[in-house]
Amino acid sequence: MFEPSKTARIFGLAPGVDFATALVDGLIERSKGDDPFLLARTEVFLNTQRMVRRVQEVFDERGSLLLPRLRLVTDLSDEPIAADIPPAIAPLRRRLELTNFVAKLLENEPELAPQSSLYDLSDSLAGLMDEVHGEGVDPDIVGSLDVSDQSGHWARALKFINIISSFYKISDTQPDKEARQRLVVARLVSAWEERPPAHPIIVAGSTGSRGTTALLMEAVSKMPQGAIILPGFDFEMPNYVWDMMERDNGAEDHPQFRHKVLAEKAGISMGEVQRWSDHPCPNPARNRVISLSLRPAPVTDQWLSEGHKLGDLE
Repeated sequence: MFEPSKTARIFGLAPGVDFATALVDGLIERSKGDDPFLLARTEVFLNTQRMVRRVQEVFDERGSLLLPRLRLVTDLSDEPIAADIPPAIAPLRRRLELTNFVAKLLENEPELAPQSSLYDLSDSLAGLMDEVHGEGVDPDIVGSLDVSDQSGHWARALKFINIISSFYKISDTQPDKEARQRLVVARLVSAWEERPPAHPIIVAGSTGSRGTTALLMEAVSKMPQGAIILPGFDFEMPNYVWDMMERDNGAEDHPQFRHKVLAEKAGISMGEVQRWSDHPCPNPARNRVISLSLRPAPVTDQWLSEGHKLGDLE
């Protein structure tokens, strides 16, 4: 399906393009050739069940075809390679365990928070655990951060954050859903590195905003027949703007920032992100306006030099 490449294979679709339609048409076009079963051997990982249904609908509209295997990036728990990884613990059980720890902490240090906040604090800790496991960050690293804290808020927060450290240490034997997902993906990536699959594997529609998904996408982009298809990729953005988007200048809030992080991990530049299909966006002029209006803070003054080139804004 793909020509050999020395670099990671990342494609994009511009904002406004019907993602499912462009994805399906690109798959059909690239699977044409001598092998009539190529499309049927292709695995496509999508980000939501709704997108899976939509892609199936588009394939149905294209007539009789051998369909690719459509999967969710979050649904890797049944992979044979993960058979010996313990099943994920029930979310309710984990929350009740956290509640017990928080209750004991508030009992010993009642000035930290009122008892009425017990369950809200437990839910917050559960959410933090999901983030920690999803990003592959050790809670001890969070605890060691040098935070200027004159009022003592960070010191009080650490007392709660330290609760999840004990759960992090048992994530291999009693994993929650996010921890198990990362264990499965890490093992899958390791197996792919040793024996890359010969059939096409594509991750489409995800931005890599979650660490585990980004780990999967980076590995797929580097495989002989692997590819990433990014949604809403701004092909109008100049290369120098892409290059200057960094966390330390506030660019992390930019909608293209996650695309850049993923591309950098895969070792490619903006210019090496290819167009997946020739499907035109419904309003190129609108895309140019939005691209310019969302320039990162250090270069928002480019309206003065580039705004007049946009023509009739209506």
